Amino acid sequence: MDIRSIQRTGDMRYVYLPTKWCKDQKIDANSKVMIELKDDGSLSVIPKIREKKVHNLHLRLDTDNIDVLHKLIVACYINPADSFDIELKQPLDIVTLARHKGLTSLESVELDKNKVICESVPLVSDPQSLLRTSIRKIKNMLVIMMKSSHPELIARYEDEIDRNRLLISKAVVSALTYYHPSNLKTIDLYYIELLSRSLEGMVDHLIGIERTETDFLTAVDHAIEVLQGIFDNFDALDYHKAIEFLESVNALNEIEVKDVKTYRKRRIKKYLINVSEVLLDWAITKEIEK
Repeated sequence: MDIRSIQRTGDMRYVYLPTKWCKDQKIDANSKVMIELKDDGSLSVIPKIREKKVHNLHLRLDTDNIDVLHKLIVACYINPADSFDIELKQPLDIVTLARHKGLTSLESVELDKNKVICESVPLVSDPQSLLRTSIRKIKNMLVIMMKSSHPELIARYEDEIDRNRLLISKAVVSALTYYHPSNLKTIDLYYIELLSRSLEGMVDHLIGIERTETDFLTAVDHAIEVLQGIFDNFDALDYHKAIEFLESVNALNEIEVKDVKTYRKRRIKKYLINVSEVLLDWAITKEIEK
């Protein structure tokens, strides 16, 4: 922490900005910064968001590997591009593209002959809100899984959670490249991204659990309910609440892997443990910042 003295000229009070920070942010005599007053009375000095250049990506892919294409599309999607198109080696069947997991959740991505085109990429400024929405969707999906059998509805929830994870990644990348302002700190963005990925991975295995696994689904549902409560009042997060979630995860029975079913259950618990660890890390960060 750098302690600086307040200077005074007449009725004006000012403090010099750190030289290294100014160099890192390319702040010079002609620059402007934003001053934000926080609820706790502190002030934040934020570098002026650079003028966003229009980025229209035009790429060419010389392989017909659908997995490579999928990863390239996602990379273009989560970066702050205004639009992109990918010229393919040869025309691709739209059914083949649509069947690939994850692509159906990408807004505005379409196939036109031998090109994949996205003319308008959605912007996201609040990844924490998206994470909170994903947690609610997981909770609703669990209710449906336990009460009835609607595979199409469950699959729809999974697609929406996958899409939210991509949008969270996009929001984080955009904020870190200063193309879109964010009120969140860099460390908050880091934790949000980790939680989002772990929750998506958990859902990928959760959809394979049968309705008859009542005890297991009930235990997972309780853990997600605790997590939802934390994010509904996130400003109150402390290590006590993080430990409460950890204990709800530890309440899941130890699982010995014997087959695909038990493997899925083991992976679900592992992902929830990952979430608990990130949440505890975040709580301690908030404790240090007090």
